[in-house]
Amino acid sequence: MAFVKGFSFFIIATIPILFAAVQPWVWSLYSLSMIAAFISCLWLRQENRFFSNEKTIYIPAAFFFTYTILFCVPLPADIISFLSPVRFESISTAQKLTGIVLEGSTLSYSSLKAFTWWVFMLSLCLFFFVLRYLSTDRKMLIIIMFVMFGLGIIEAVYGLIQALVPSMGVLWVDYVRDYMGNARGTFINRNHFAGFLELIWPLVLGFTLAKTERKQSLKKALASDMLNRQALMALCIVVLLLALLLTRSRAGITGGLIGLLTFWYLARPNIRRIALHTRLLMGGIVVVLSIYCLTIGIGPIFERFLSIDKYNSRIDIWRDSLPILKDHPLGIGLRNYETVFQIYNQSFFSDKIVTYSHNDYLQLLIETGWIGFFFLIGGFVFFMGKNFLLIRRLDTKCDPVRFFLATGAFSGIMSLVFHSFFDFNLQIPANCLYFVVLMAILSSCTSEQVKYPPGFKNTMIKKTLLTDMRI
Repeated sequence: MAFVKGFSFFIIATIPILFAAVQPWVWSLYSLSMIAAFISCLWLRQENRFFSNEKTIYIPAAFFFTYTILFCVPLPADIISFLSPVRFESISTAQKLTGIVLEGSTLSYSSLKAFTWWVFMLSLCLFFFVLRYLSTDRKMLIIIMFVMFGLGIIEAVYGLIQALVPSMGVLWVDYVRDYMGNARGTFINRNHFAGFLELIWPLVLGFTLAKTERKQSLKKALASDMLNRQALMALCIVVLLLALLLTRSRAGITGGLIGLLTFWYLARPNIRRIALHTRLLMGGIVVVLSIYCLTIGIGPIFERFLSIDKYNSRIDIWRDSLPILKDHPLGIGLRNYETVFQIYNQSFFSDKIVTYSHNDYLQLLIETGWIGFFFLIGGFVFFMGKNFLLIRRLDTKCDPVRFFLATGAFSGIMSLVFHSFFDFNLQIPANCLYFVVLMAILSSCTSEQVKYPPGFKNTMIKKTLLTDMRI
């Protein structure tokens, strides 16, 4: 299993570096890597059960992948004309113009794009099971968290340097003039870098709170070695948040605030047991984010959410995208939005090509139709709802690490769930993978199949009882 662990760490630690793996050849290699990790883990496992007990995601995922692969399968013309009359009409027009009979046509306008992204999404699903299996080991769970944390700090520091030196580009790319002077890390787009930070920092906050001692006086806190470690973690959180603020991503900053509020709501019953200096840390984070939101102005924020820049508006893209859904209620195929939108484009007359809808949910609905959208989003909502209830039932006295990491993972996911209404973070392979990593951490932390070191639970229970007796 050492190979699987090392391979998994390598995937998590490297996928954001090469411009978030946005190039098809890059994320295709990562797809093969994740599939290889899954096969190796399945082959080398010693336990009887490898797959999680998350049966709630089996059926929706199976239906989604079965349905979306049908868009890549060549179908007879009669079936295409019945399922998608508009697609059939486009095929017929192409045949008349070229004089060539197009045999083996598919429901998707570009079957190659649809298939390659389908494979990537399938590899993410398989990698979810690998990570969830590894995360049932407490030590592995913490290592995965630190791999994400370490990379996040490196990216955040690089982003701060970019904000301080406006002429600095991204790695060796310095000819892209957009977003100069904003924190971007190794991401070209500042909004996607903000989405990356949104996923990581609540997890780091959760681990910081999990390592705090129970409520104690400030004098004892100052004399404790734990304070030094917490101060270092707090400094790292400040770096991550500062980088998030300097992205100047409106949806990203608001998503970070929503993640913080989610974290506070889930952890509120246990905050009373946390040391005073730790509670002051959380309060300081809220104050910093609130002051920044007030500084940029609350009034025009909603209007700025709806605009891409001063010339283009998300509303125009969404309005032009809705006719695609009307003409293709069953979908157009994964990753086919760019191809089809150019036909329906009524608002953008410049040379700029609209590649994404700037709304992950709308693009998913258009590409997979109502059926695919229902299965994927329905399964995700059920997954999150179930884990929300399980977090509330976790025994924080027995294992605060799993409680706070589950809370951090849930909060990071909710941050990107909001951000996806105004951007396309889930079309970026690195952010998509980190989203799945948080889902795996969340599922493993709320699972009953958790592997603890020998005597860990008994030791924790004894410590808790002794502490309660002292109080």
